[in-house]
Amino acid sequence: MEIFKLETERLAMRPMIASDTNTLFRLYGDPEVMASRKIGTLDRAKSDTELASILDHWRRRNFGLFAIIEKASGQFIGECGLREIKPDTDDIEISYGLYPSNWGYGYATEAASKMIEFGFATLALPKIYGIANSKNASSLKILQRFGMTYESDFTDGTSRIVRSSLTRDVYLNLQETR
Repeated sequence: MEIFKLETERLAMRPMIASDTNTLFRLYGDPEVMASRKIGTLDRAKSDTELASILDHWRRRNFGLFAIIEKASGQFIGECGLREIKPDTDDIEISYGLYPSNWGYGYATEAASKMIEFGFATLALPKIYGIANSKNASSLKILQRFGMTYESDFTDGTSRIVRSSLTRDVYLNLQETR
């Protein structure tokens, strides 16, 4: 199994590992981070369960969520990756989240751009979905910036969730015109 490591100008991304439990809980347990994410704020047990699910995804699919490391500081600043929308399906979504101290610097856009490139160029995915809470204007803006188009929305009981997508063909055409 190939271990993927991705880099951008300012970021290094590596697969999540079991020892990420504390840093991931700091992210997933932060009410400010999770207020507009569709899974909501997680307690320690749920965060650990989510990490186990992330690691299982890597074992089954050889891709998943990556830890984002800021190169300048060497610090974990968040997560970004590709994962199944539902277990054992071919519907793959992009996911990303950063500590609030790293908001506003373009890191989410930089990481998501590299992840979409990875999904289409390396994994040859036919389509990538973007699923975001309608209150998360920053995330919706990032998804639109990559050419994702609206597909539908639904309510998860408490929030309106927006689903958009980008096909590999559209992505490749956009890359040619840039």
